[in-house]
Amino acid sequence: METKEGDVAKEDAGINPRAAVAAAFAASDLPSTGGKEEDLDDMFNHLELNEDELDDVIIGIDDAKEFQQAARWLAIGKVHTTRSFSAEALFEKMKVVWNLSRDPTFREAGENLFIFQMHCLVDWKKVVHQGPWTFRGWGVLIEDYDGLCDPEQFVFGGLYVWSQIHGIPELYRKPAIVDDLARRVGKVKEVQMSPKLFYEGNYVHIRVRIDISRPLPRFASLTMPEGKRRLAVKYEKIPFFCKRCGFLGHDHEECGDGVWDEKQLQYGTWMLATRRASQPSSAPRRFAPRTPLRGGVTWRGMAHNGAARKRSSDDAALNDKDDLKDTASSPEKKDESSASVTDGGAHEIDARRKLDMNLNEHGTENGMDTGGEVGDIPPLPPSYVKTKDRSKVRKTGT
Repeated sequence: METKEGDVAKEDAGINPRAAVAAAFAASDLPSTGGKEEDLDDMFNHLELNEDELDDVIIGIDDAKEFQQAARWLAIGKVHTTRSFSAEALFEKMKVVWNLSRDPTFREAGENLFIFQMHCLVDWKKVVHQGPWTFRGWGVLIEDYDGLCDPEQFVFGGLYVWSQIHGIPELYRKPAIVDDLARRVGKVKEVQMSPKLFYEGNYVHIRVRIDISRPLPRFASLTMPEGKRRLAVKYEKIPFFCKRCGFLGHDHEECGDGVWDEKQLQYGTWMLATRRASQPSSAPRRFAPRTPLRGGVTWRGMAHNGAARKRSSDDAALNDKDDLKDTASSPEKKDESSASVTDGGAHEIDARRKLDMNLNEHGTENGMDTGGEVGDIPPLPPSYVKTKDRSKVRKTGT
């Protein structure tokens, strides 16, 4: 038996006792059981532990309850692929996709293993029970985690997906029968007998947990007195899967040597649900067209019959003297109709001629001799004189 002083002497000599024990165990003839945990237990059966190694750290019952309370919203996850990727890229991507009320805490727990700590129930439900979640097209497996078991020993059971079962006869479209059909696809979580048809076809909507260790189900069989029928199963937002073997996690070009004829591909895009194209609504309009305004313009600024807006003076009814006649009155304004030529009032001028800017107040064109006095003509504006010339004028007095 190695003493404690011997261990200290080995450390002083540059020898790590733990590394020495591991090397000795690797070189021994002890039978290997194939599991890391079993090998470790077998190794402990042949080792004698010293006092320091037997000095336990004790966690009290109250402390354990507090830790369990804090670890209620734990989840463990992995990306279902053999390809390498950046853990930071996964964390940043899932933050955006989940859009939780509070940012979760992430931690790497091994090769392609991650621990997620949410901070409230609604965030935990969304992460664990919704989805399916994908990262770069590959499925992200999320499971509830108690925080006790070894993450490397955790077994991921499946992936929640939305699926459709097509072509169930109306006579047998009953909840009990649909539930039995859904169980052929996976573990049933929800069944919608009359869903809104956002996708093509006549189907029932089911949410199931598919087993990732088995190929994707393509059909569900229904045996009736009238005969047997194969009902197509289609998937919504399914991660990448192999068109050759039907397993999630790899592509058909990665399956085997990757060289397959089209007839050898037993799975394909025909298993994916197709969204319906948006159709224009055929419902009648809920409002009646308004009466067009004067000039043929409606309230939307367009002609009632779809014609362009009328812009000319003729189309706008500017020839109507009654509409253009000035009917406003005020204490300081004489009524135009009561004015006469003998009292010095102006001649009544046609309303259309008043629109012409070339006519003066006497109804004649500017610049034409009327044969009478036109009135006081304002003087011409003074010509511009430079400041320099003005100073010369003042100095010379001329």
